[in-house]
Amino acid sequence: MTIPYPEHIAVVSTTFVTVVIAVMLHYEALWLISRQIDKSRRPHRQRILAMVFSVIMTHIAEIWLFGIAGWWLTATLKIGALQGYDSFNLLDYIFFSAATYTTVGYGDIYATGPVRFLYGTLALTGFVLITWSASFTFIEMQKHWRGDR
Repeated sequence: MTIPYPEHIAVVSTTFVTVVIAVMLHYEALWLISRQIDKSRRPHRQRILAMVFSVIMTHIAEIWLFGIAGWWLTATLKIGALQGYDSFNLLDYIFFSAATYTTVGYGDIYATGPVRFLYGTLALTGFVLITWSASFTFIEMQKHWRGDR
């Protein structure tokens, strides 16, 4: 057994911290959204639309979180790289994070080196958080469904 390289420890640590932050952010956001829906006296449509937009904004924040983590590991610490274009800016990292988070994976950009661990974990995390949001949305709509469609 070999001792892990420092860059591997950095990638695994960064991935762990990013996943924990994303899951906690998701939990807290869904909790707040649920409380707001329960307390709201607005019409059904407004509550549902506010819930959906809030859930989408939460996913966007999580995509940005992973995009910044990937940018930090590759552009700043030089641990791995993104390939597919001549150069990358922060929005390219966000785009790749979104494509990976949603498991779309267009294939025009791909990760190389140790940072692949972050992006592999991102795909799993995004899948779990998206399905969690779908379940949450279904339950909230069932709980608050009324005839005023």
